[in-house]
Amino acid sequence: MLLKVCLLAIAIVWPTSSVASDFFSLSALKAADKKPLASLHYIKSTDNIFLAYRPYFPTNANAVLIFFHGGGAHSGLSYNYLGIGLRDNFNIAVYMPDIRGHGSSEGARGDAPNKEQVWADINTIIQQARRRYPQQLIYVGGHSSGAGLALNYSNWSQREDIDGYVFLAPYFGYKSETNHDDANNRVEFSDVNTLKFILNSVSFGLLAGHDKAVMFNFPEQVLKNNPEIVTFNTVNMSNALTPSEPDTQIANLTRFGLWIGERDEAFDAQKVTKFANENSTQVDNEIKILKDDTHFSIILSGAEYIGRYIQESISE
Repeated sequence: MLLKVCLLAIAIVWPTSSVASDFFSLSALKAADKKPLASLHYIKSTDNIFLAYRPYFPTNANAVLIFFHGGGAHSGLSYNYLGIGLRDNFNIAVYMPDIRGHGSSEGARGDAPNKEQVWADINTIIQQARRRYPQQLIYVGGHSSGAGLALNYSNWSQREDIDGYVFLAPYFGYKSETNHDDANNRVEFSDVNTLKFILNSVSFGLLAGHDKAVMFNFPEQVLKNNPEIVTFNTVNMSNALTPSEPDTQIANLTRFGLWIGERDEAFDAQKVTKFANENSTQVDNEIKILKDDTHFSIILSGAEYIGRYIQESISE
């Protein structure tokens, strides 16, 4: 009976795939002037693997931001534009980690021991930042599913104290119902094996946690040019990145900024901002649609908005 209920519930709320028109537009990233990548640094996690991050540190930091990449990606995929912009124009110290199992971080590809370990990794980075910048305010944020990770972390009982959150083109999970309605002329970006999530749920996490559950349909040329891209997430990793109760989680945030491109291919910008506005309980949050930006071009323009938002926040 329990299995039947779970099957019905997931059939109603869990999409079998998400889609994006011609994958995503990468034209803005390809046309942008090249900027240098920060070198990789490493820190040991609580379960003794090495987590990689790229630091973008100004001479005198006004604040700190820990910012996470999107699904399957890593800190070396154009996120340096964001880090350099925040460092050079706003004196914000930026940590750009590779989520465990991604990029240059250790750990089984696309996997995690459990969702809590992924969140504990954020604590590890924050503690490192506090040692270096004990007086500065610390913010956590992310792009796409990295924003989902940040939102999940914000409601974890063992999280560190954080001064605010920032979300770029955020993935708030299937419960937020923020995908595009029109699927005409669109191709599948990811395929979801719902049975794996069902098995994991009904077994209280004992089964299928390390099984591949979300497969990303990256174009062959993208994978050829970026061999470190991870093409799947396991159940455990997906649960770490997918907000469990996004409406409640947003309502519990005391301060956040959110920006999404008007032309975002992954999520409906109107739906995302409406969802955030309807569930936000604070009046001083910034929730904006950026004209002409896409899911990836927002990485180029994001520093201006995040930097100004943090700058205004620390001056209050």
